[in-house]
This record gives sequence, C-alpha cells and structure tokens, in this order.
Amino acid sequence: MYYQLLIVWLIVINSITYGCMWIDKWKSKKKGKRIPERTFFIMALLLGAPGVYLGMKTPVYHKAGKPLFSYGIPALILLNGIMVFFLCST
Repeated sequence: MYYQLLIVWLIVINSITYGCMWIDKWKSKKKGKRIPERTFFIMALLLGAPGVYLGMKTPVYHKAGKPLFSYGIPALILLNGIMVFFLCST
C-alpha cells in the first residue's frame, strides 16, 4: 500500500510540475503573470524534479538556459532519488 501511494504521488507531482512548466512558458510568451521560480524548486523538492527536468528538455525547453535550473534541477533529481530510496527502505 505504501509503495502504491508513493508511485501515485510521483505521477501526480511530476504531472503537475510538468504542466506548470508548460503554463509558465505560455505565460512568458503572452507577457502574463508568471509562476515564480521558487515554486518550481519547491515542487522539485517535493519529488517533482523529474517533471521540471522534462519541462526543460522536451518540447517546452523552458528555463533550460538558466544556470540555477541547469545545475540545480539535476542535483535535485539526485536528491529525489535518495529520498525515494530512503522512503522505500523504511
């Protein structure tokens, strides 16, 4: 049961995070109110780093040129992996 909840959480948070990358990219083109970068990092800390990374690399290509994202998000993916490992080992 615990593993199933973790898998559901990973799917949900990464889907939301990836969707937010799309929305922010769209808003940047329309000059609308943007999603703060801090929000992306909070979602990444909540195990959503792969969603941010996919938003940087796939058709969105959003925030990919920013050093904070290009180095910080891969580091958070590693941290997410460690967190999942410890959550699964307890």
